Amino acid sequence: MSAKTTSEEMQKEEIMDDVTNEEVKASEDQVDLSKLAALKAKSQAKQQETKMASKIVAKKERSLSLGVVGSGQAGSRIAEAFYKLGYDTVVMNTAMQDLKFIDIPDSNKLLLEYGVGGASKELSIGAAAAEAHKDAIAELINGKLSTSKINVLCLSLGGGSGAGSCDTMIEVLSQIGKPIVVMTVLPMDTEDSLAKSNTLETLSKLTNYAKSKKISNLIVIDNAKLESIYHDVSQMDFYSIANKAIVEPLDIFNTYSAMPSSTKALDSMEFLKVLIDGEGLSVYGELTIDNYTEETSIAEAVVSNLNGNLLASGFDLTQSRYVGFMVIANKTVWSKIPAASINYAAAMINDLCGSPKGVFKGIYVSDSTEDVVKVYSLFSGLGLPSNRVDQLKKETQKLQNNVKAKDEQRNLTLQLDTGINAEISAAQKIKNQIAAKNSTFGKFLGSSVKDRRK
Repeated sequence: MSAKTTSEEMQKEEIMDDVTNEEVKASEDQVDLSKLAALKAKSQAKQQETKMASKIVAKKERSLSLGVVGSGQAGSRIAEAFYKLGYDTVVMNTAMQDLKFIDIPDSNKLLLEYGVGGASKELSIGAAAAEAHKDAIAELINGKLSTSKINVLCLSLGGGSGAGSCDTMIEVLSQIGKPIVVMTVLPMDTEDSLAKSNTLETLSKLTNYAKSKKISNLIVIDNAKLESIYHDVSQMDFYSIANKAIVEPLDIFNTYSAMPSSTKALDSMEFLKVLIDGEGLSVYGELTIDNYTEETSIAEAVVSNLNGNLLASGFDLTQSRYVGFMVIANKTVWSKIPAASINYAAAMINDLCGSPKGVFKGIYVSDSTEDVVKVYSLFSGLGLPSNRVDQLKKETQKLQNNVKAKDEQRNLTLQLDTGINAEISAAQKIKNQIAAKNSTFGKFLGSSVKDRRK
């Protein structure tokens, strides 16, 4: 194709694409400008709504303003789950790499620089690192959690950074003067002896703090229990799902207790009493009921499955000082539930918990489309989960014995038997050295050997 032909075609295309001002004006006249402006405004509002989505969560009305502190890897992950629900949160760790992937603003993170980084499950390292940065910890908490009414400290019992820092963290939080709730995690069954030994030592400290009322509540979550509940979840997803399961029930109580109920509300003061006036340990859980149409269906589900759906096992619920429970379902589901059902359920919870000082219930209608009833329960004022603690003691002792046996076996294999009697006398050694020196070969090695080539 010639250059001229190409040029002519381009000119032709330009002429065909040309539109006169009169045609543009005619097109505009066919559009209702007010409607167009309304559409543009709606589009801008939608974009702004998307940008503000996270802030809308943060403004959700709740009974209690909780400030969340995460220490160590596990504690920081739990704190991150709180942050995603809109709670003010700070985290700290001795390892930079563990802080890096915590999805909260960097300004809310604190690296406790100490040694080469990390604590390698050594409580002493976590303790020393926290103590060295005590002023920085206090400054971060005071700056970022200034509006909180209650501070929640999240940590695992088995790690070095979180568990090791607990004394310093509680000291700093105590000086602020707000009630302290500690949320802590028992190890998985597959954890090593060091993690389980750390757990027993740290749990002992925390129960003493609860007993002396230096902390208002000690919430215990059991990773071994979560491991069994979410056994079919992939390793990569386990912790994010587990941490969400840890945080959401507490948020449900905090959120719904700030809402009205046409039937019976568990109000903010009742939630506060259960949360900080139990004078002991706490545990909570969520129960989903899909068979709810009989009068006793909900009560029977509570009796059969309550313990199995708590986030830790081994507790004696008859020790409960206070109990809070919420029954939540959508309007359609509520229309199918007999009026006496909740009364039966309340009676059974009261019986299972040994007639606590206070049992507070809330009945709410949700926007959920699920054809189920959700029961959320919170028990406070409990003693240690003795069965679980005894199990940990046995596992720790067994693992430590295995380690000791390994050490002894290794020391034995490091000894090399040459097959030569090592008890030869000093005099015999000297005789052997003289004999070797006077031998024909020895003369070539000694200073008496002369060069006879000259």
